[in-house]
Amino acid sequence: MTTSATALAIFTAASIHAAAVTPRVTQPLGSSAGWSLALEPASPSVEGETGESPESEPPPILLPAPLPPPPPPPPFLPPSLPPSWPAPPRIAGDRGTSEIALGLGYSSDSGFAAAAGFRYFVIDRMAPGVEASYDSGGSRFSAVGMLLGSLRLMPIRTQSVALVLTGRAGRVLLADHVDGWGAGGGAGVILFFGGSVGLELGYEALRLFPGHFCADLSSCVIQGPVLGVRLTF
Repeated sequence: MTTSATALAIFTAASIHAAAVTPRVTQPLGSSAGWSLALEPASPSVEGETGESPESEPPPILLPAPLPPPPPPPPFLPPSLPPSWPAPPRIAGDRGTSEIALGLGYSSDSGFAAAAGFRYFVIDRMAPGVEASYDSGGSRFSAVGMLLGSLRLMPIRTQSVALVLTGRAGRVLLADHVDGWGAGGGAGVILFFGGSVGLELGYEALRLFPGHFCADLSSCVIQGPVLGVRLTF
């Protein structure tokens, strides 16, 4: 009985020792035969002790949310022009304005008289033009017609009044007489009513030439007051 118990104890201890080691087959280096058996202690199972795998996955990395796209650029606007001041109102005598002259009259001495003219201001205050007039002469004079070129200067001008200086020269036609020439000038004042309509008051004189043309006339100078309507636009 004692011998059997001792043998069982030795067998049990050997079994426990065999379970605690792991056999490993080795072959000596440089030899083609002769195998040896070695026993190594078995490493305890970590998974059996903790219940988890030794190489657990790391926690997921949370990336920041993407930024919203930038707003679109503002629309292109051209640079604004500096404020412009309103242009002053145009007045008579400005460059590019025109003038129409009209005259009409009657007297027992000179009879029926009519005149018309047109001028254009090529620069401020200066306007070349043409004039035509007719005087029936009445009971004391022969009929006279004139076709003249003129140059008008307007040195002083406002919206209500203007000072005018006019030079003229051209052909003088007499009834029942040879024709001749004349040259002269005049000065006057234009009073404007309503901006574009004015009344001219002045005085003018015209010298006749050559001398034989007016030798049989009472005078070689035609002169007198000026009264007429002036339209500017």
